[in-house]
Amino acid sequence: MRLGRRITERLRASSGRVTVLIAALTFASTLIIRVRGISTHFWLLRDQIRDWSIVLGPFGDLPLVGPATHVGGYTIGPAFYWILWAMRVSVGPWFENLPHAGGIGQAMLQSGADALLLVAIWRRTGSIWIALTTIVLVATASYDLSLAALVWNPTMGTALAKIATALVLLDWHRLSAARVAILATLAWSAVHAYTGAIFVTVGVFAAMVADPGARGEWRTVRRNALLIAIAVALLQVPYVVHQFSNQFGDRAMAAVSGSLARVFTGSDQPQLAKSVSGYAGAFHFIETSPLSVPLPVAGWALLVCCGIVAIRYRRDVSLLSVALLPQAAAIVGYALFLDDLDHYYFLSLMPAAVLTVVLAATGVPSPRFARRVSIVLLIAALAAVPGRIRFAATMHRMPQYAVLVDAAQRIQKRQQPMRTVRTDFRLPPTSNVQYLYEMLGGRIDHASPWSAVISSDGSVAYRFVKGS
Repeated sequence: MRLGRRITERLRASSGRVTVLIAALTFASTLIIRVRGISTHFWLLRDQIRDWSIVLGPFGDLPLVGPATHVGGYTIGPAFYWILWAMRVSVGPWFENLPHAGGIGQAMLQSGADALLLVAIWRRTGSIWIALTTIVLVATASYDLSLAALVWNPTMGTALAKIATALVLLDWHRLSAARVAILATLAWSAVHAYTGAIFVTVGVFAAMVADPGARGEWRTVRRNALLIAIAVALLQVPYVVHQFSNQFGDRAMAAVSGSLARVFTGSDQPQLAKSVSGYAGAFHFIETSPLSVPLPVAGWALLVCCGIVAIRYRRDVSLLSVALLPQAAAIVGYALFLDDLDHYYFLSLMPAAVLTVVLAATGVPSPRFARRVSIVLLIAALAAVPGRIRFAATMHRMPQYAVLVDAAQRIQKRQQPMRTVRTDFRLPPTSNVQYLYEMLGGRIDHASPWSAVISSDGSVAYRFVKGS
């Protein structure tokens, strides 16, 4: 442990350059494990096809609302498409504008968020070990890792929420009104991307109001509240325009509003037990898999850690606002949501949960003992990484993707319109090989006498349609 103390002292002595170096290494290492093999196993399903097709067009043609959701309606603003379009323009040309370019772009956003969050936790706690442990646990969680390099709005919402959390921990908003407005815009954009990020956004908004309030700066409290309201209102202008164009007949998030209406009218009761078990189950699956940790142990441990952090950091209202408040708000919020809860609903809460656990484990009075505990935790977290990566490789992969891309490219080069392009092997139900062929420049013509059939080994058979 003397080595850990010497490393800590040297880091403090040259904090600027070392901080940049460690942040860069964090970005690079997390990006590598996220995008490794993406061109061979990208998960090309309905949502990815829909959203990537949308951003292939000009910016002016983007929707005024977000993606459709599986519970009905759509997210309440277009920030997801704005950001994904920027990724397509900047990253897409390097990869022939194929869909996995969007996955690489989203992985870059996630890794950038991780690097920023590492610096924020380091500055907030004064411990590089706590910061590294938190980021290793967050970035290498198997379920999160399996989804990080997808064209998918929940993962973008998670990344934006992570960036907003980091900026709060850095006290970035304290320096100017402009920064308050930018942070509010970023936090609400996370809700545009994925509605489930609202609980982190609530924590960020609370921090920007409670922080000056704790110092008695009531003028700043009023200013920040006003700037938050203005940022939210401006970001909702596209949604209002969309509703006007549809004569207010298009409901966003219909399942959510329906659940709330049933609870508030008294026809149904809040389902608090379901919400608690859903959150505990998500934390257990996302953060402890593939280790065989019993679910009750993980759930109770998280609850105890929340209590420790609430006591230990009771004077740090900003930290509590982004660490504990989002978790509590999610339990209350999802108790009002009467449909089933999937694990990915809670992805944006995992950085707060992990930070809570690490802070509680190291929240002892002795700085020397706390440093030793944090170093042991970091070693344990690093030891778990290979198993987590292997488990991630078993989820949300489409190993046929490389075969489909290569075959589609070869079919397109023939410059012969095809009646159909299909496979002789089974693909996931919502995948579509013709989509790849057409986006690479191929043309589907139902009057063409030729059809192409792709085999699992990548070979292509061309079949003449009789009677054409």
